[in-house]
Amino acid sequence: MMQVDRSQLPAPLPVPEFRLASLQKAELSNRLKVWLIERHALPQIAVSLVMPGGASNDPRMKSGVAMLTADLLESGTTTHNILQIAERLEFLGSSLSITAGADATFASIVSLTRCAGESIELLSDVVIHPIFPATEFERVRARHLTAILQRKDRPGNIATLAFLRQLYGDVHPYAFDGSGTEHSIKAITRDDVLGYHNSNYRPDDATLIAVGDISMNRLLPLLEELFSSWKMGGAGPPGLLETPTPGIRSVYLIDKQEAPQSEIRMGYPALPRSTPDYFAVSVMNRILGGQFSSRINLNLRERRGYTYGARSSFAFMKHPGPFMVSGAFVTSKTDSAVEQVLAEVESMHKEGVTESELFFSKTGLMGSFPLSFESNSQIAGALQSLVLYGLPEDYYDSYLLNVERVSLGDVRTVAARHLRPEDMSIVIVGDVSRIKEGLVRLRVGEIVPLNSEGERVG
Repeated sequence: MMQVDRSQLPAPLPVPEFRLASLQKAELSNRLKVWLIERHALPQIAVSLVMPGGASNDPRMKSGVAMLTADLLESGTTTHNILQIAERLEFLGSSLSITAGADATFASIVSLTRCAGESIELLSDVVIHPIFPATEFERVRARHLTAILQRKDRPGNIATLAFLRQLYGDVHPYAFDGSGTEHSIKAITRDDVLGYHNSNYRPDDATLIAVGDISMNRLLPLLEELFSSWKMGGAGPPGLLETPTPGIRSVYLIDKQEAPQSEIRMGYPALPRSTPDYFAVSVMNRILGGQFSSRINLNLRERRGYTYGARSSFAFMKHPGPFMVSGAFVTSKTDSAVEQVLAEVESMHKEGVTESELFFSKTGLMGSFPLSFESNSQIAGALQSLVLYGLPEDYYDSYLLNVERVSLGDVRTVAARHLRPEDMSIVIVGDVSRIKEGLVRLRVGEIVPLNSEGERVG
């Protein structure tokens, strides 16, 4: 019987190979790009239409138009009303999803192979021929307003929205939640939705991704028939504004009387998805606050008992997204929580990480990676990132090797370069009467009062 030395950790296995099936590409007569990955194990197909822009292209002072437009697409077309669309989806056994994110709008449908033609026809109909009925516009807008009012009672939502507002100012699209504000939603008209659709739903900017049990020989004629009538609309969306430069670090307070916890958000505008430091920063952030056993969570939850959970994240978007540390903390420990977060960021910024932390972080990233490619919908979603961020076609094939290649020196370099504790804006929603004095003593920045909309008081 083989003897095992249990005092020694086993050596790591070699990095496994990962290969997506071959990616096929084509283009329709109206310049709509087509990507296909064939998978014939199941009689199913997932189709996703990617249209760049999203909430970033909302008209100024009217945040929420992109999301309102996406939510209204299923409300009726020139040939089907809202009930007929719902009945058709149920009959086909297909699922339709339309969402507007910060940088793009995604319209996706999943169907059985035998229903692929009819399902894609329905997808093309709602994207190309919506009529935005006035009654449905009012109903959906009212639903958005209700959701915004409900959001005002949630300290976590208030903190995040105020945090983005302080980072990105009053005009940058990233300063606002995609669902808009009470003021902006009330200001949006049906003409705004029509105008947004005309300018942003364009075949020349879009890519249709198909994954599943279908060949290009069958797919391409079908798409040409269904999408060739889709023509370019208006002049196209405006460019994104320049990302603001962080100013003097301040502590922004929003009063929530008798709150048992303080919702804290800390950070600054950081990096776009295109950064060459993406892999090293991803590994570094898992160690800092991106996993349960991260430094921030172990310190503030396990060691000190200030919170049920604290985390950090880099939002890698088309343009520089925020680095954010977030959590809900015991009111009496609000100042201590801020102090400890700054200390953890400062420590990693100056000293980097250890070999064991690096190994554990990379192992976690690599171990969870293949789970993102189990279904046709997951693969289509992964390809969306290639389209939206202009990533190379072999990005996923080389992903595991790129993670494995991140060295201790790489993590220390990006920690020194991209962790900037002195630039961290601090937004806190809590009982100001109980937390302000401790924050003043902490002397980490000027105390600035905000209202629940993230606007400066006075």
